[in-house]
Amino acid sequence: MNFKIVEGSIEDIKQVIELGTSIRSNMEHKEWYSIDLLKYEKILDKLNHGSILMKALDGEKMIAFLIVERYIAPTCELAKEISKEELEVSIEMDNAGVLEAYRGNHLEQKMILEAEKQMKKIDPKIKYSYATVHPDNLASLKSLENIGYQRYKKKYMYGGFIRYIMKKEI
Repeated sequence: MNFKIVEGSIEDIKQVIELGTSIRSNMEHKEWYSIDLLKYEKILDKLNHGSILMKALDGEKMIAFLIVERYIAPTCELAKEISKEELEVSIEMDNAGVLEAYRGNHLEQKMILEAEKQMKKIDPKIKYSYATVHPDNLASLKSLENIGYQRYKKKYMYGGFIRYIMKKEI
């Protein structure tokens, strides 16, 4: 199969929300996937402040997405786990989703790697990338580890859900 990984835009926000909501509704373990951030105003604000949206396409159909935060808000849960010096040169792989029928094609990895390149182009000072994953979500955990992310901390986050905080030097 031949998929395209491209940068999305504000025009894609509604489709991202629909895709993320659909993905979560079909998951057996809903606690693995947080969609609290998938609200139009939140995504719009992120994109207007330096974050980027990556999407995977099968033809013209969006089959996966990734939201990458350029600035990790100092007040968010993740920021509390990162030193102030690192926070200033870090990005966050904030939210990703891949339609079930397309899993196994390494789309999450491809979107992350492309996003890291894009962010380094935008700001060459970027040094670290962070992501969070539920410890039982072995597919996402392995996906992140296969592209260089390491387990940094294990912590209860997002309203009491256990997560690994994953870190990569880029």
